[in-house]
Amino acid sequence: MRRAPALRTLLLGVPLGIALLASCTPVPAPGDIEALETTAQRGAEKREHSLVALESRMVVRLSGRATGKLPAVDVQAKLASPDRARLQARSILGLLLDAAVRGDTLLAWLPSERLGVRVPDLSDSLGVREPARFLGRALAASWQAPHEAWRGATPDSQGVRLGWRDGDETWTLWVDRAGRPRQIQLVRDGRSLVVRYPQWRGAGDGAWPQRIELADGDGWVNARLDMEDTYHAKKSRPSWFAVSLPEDVTPLELEDLKRVIAKVRAAR
Repeated sequence: MRRAPALRTLLLGVPLGIALLASCTPVPAPGDIEALETTAQRGAEKREHSLVALESRMVVRLSGRATGKLPAVDVQAKLASPDRARLQARSILGLLLDAAVRGDTLLAWLPSERLGVRVPDLSDSLGVREPARFLGRALAASWQAPHEAWRGATPDSQGVRLGWRDGDETWTLWVDRAGRPRQIQLVRDGRSLVVRYPQWRGAGDGAWPQRIELADGDGWVNARLDMEDTYHAKKSRPSWFAVSLPEDVTPLELEDLKRVIAKVRAAR
């Protein structure tokens, strides 16, 4: 007869334990969610505005199946959102890469290899619409979730998680309690790309990412960007995006480049 009280205690303890576990993740009140949305949107809009003409210097470290672990390089980025971007990578030996995106076309120059590359449909190759805009938002963490996503926000221990669809793209954004992006994931055509923001500098609307980590879902490329300096200009200049190739160099198209890489790998 003593088993009945023990059984009853066990049955009552199960839902109590579940309730205690659930309470470990505090659920923000509706008003708190609205306030967090306002803070997040205000900060993102300010950072987005800076992309009209932005110069940044950073140290970039690449790893992954496509590149292996490479030495750190200094990179200068110039942006004029939504459709222009330029990246120049340098080492102690000089210029390694000079690449510019205009619209949906990439033109790149690798001096040490005397190799030019031209990719006319960059968005299809990367699986990212508007590549220059995506790069700018990745550097500025100026991602903005639609209001409907905030209405369905899921709280977690560090803030909230938001999800939404945009055409054939599925987006998931994690926001911290200060309204800053912690991580964003894009899934399109079975491919995924994740951008993380483990470190920030500054506070409030003036906060800016200090460290950025990018990775594709298949582990081909992982990049860590440590920001060193950022300059917000009033307007961009045409020279920012003028990549020039020597007259005797004909840029390879993407398929040509793939064949060259395949031959180099086969020769190793």
